[in-house]
Amino acid sequence: MPLSTAPSVARNYDALRPNILERLIEVRASLDSSLGRVDEASARAQIDAVLERIGNFIATGDLGLYRAFLHTFMAMRAGEAQTPGAVLAMLVAIGDTAAQVAQDGGDTELALMLTRVTASTARAVNDLIAEELERRTEQLAELRTKEQAALEPV
Repeated sequence: MPLSTAPSVARNYDALRPNILERLIEVRASLDSSLGRVDEASARAQIDAVLERIGNFIATGDLGLYRAFLHTFMAMRAGEAQTPGAVLAMLVAIGDTAAQVAQDGGDTELALMLTRVTASTARAVNDLIAEELERRTEQLAELRTKEQAALEPV
């Protein structure tokens, strides 16, 4: 994703981030039911971590670093019994809400960038889900091969 205007858009994002965070805290239960059940400080910390990484991605365009964060975030949420699909939905909702706050504030350039970041987020998470599925499928095939070999007469 070309980020030729990244410095100004990143500054605008940083300035708007507190407003985005407040909007997300207001609607946190609709983002993810588990966020509605935790205290506000915990929800704020999780959402703010995502917003921080979005800001870093806007500023740097480093998809590898952002993808690594998404992988870690998905693992953390899996530890909280959240499915990959639920995590994806939450991340997309965060991105959509951020873009809406930017649009409401009249910053169409930032809103467009946030829409692109959300699309990149969805693609990256889908890729991570597919890679994990492939890994598990290969692992299952390997186990079945070993099991079959153990059952064959010598």
